[in-house]
Amino acid sequence: MINVLYVDSDPKMWMIISHIFEKYCAVSIFPAGSGEEALGWLSQYHADVIVSDYILPGMSGTEFLHALRAGGITIPFIFFSESAHPYVKNKACREGISGFIPRKGLEKKPVLDLLRMVCWAAGSHVGEYPALEDLKRGA
Repeated sequence: MINVLYVDSDPKMWMIISHIFEKYCAVSIFPAGSGEEALGWLSQYHADVIVSDYILPGMSGTEFLHALRAGGITIPFIFFSESAHPYVKNKACREGISGFIPRKGLEKKPVLDLLRMVCWAAGSHVGEYPALEDLKRGA
């Protein structure tokens, strides 16, 4: 089971991500609506991968990432955001992200790309999850 802390202020995205991830492999999504909430969650629980939007209430996604790294938390971190400006990507890369996947609304392809990256970042192999074969074919 891969535990993913998903940080996004949009509850619709939590439900969509959770539904699609659970359909294809053993992934549990733990939602947080802000960086502050995510930091509180991480003080009590463990995640294998963190997925975050860039635009968050309170601290930005990069501020959240910086707070993690400054606190010694090196969990793989993936940005999944509509904010795909090169400045945002460069700033995130300097903080040591595992990946950046741009999204547009509720399109399915970026969500499936995110699932692939989460499994990769968590060290899972496609062979461990037969349903991921569908993802390889782009289903």
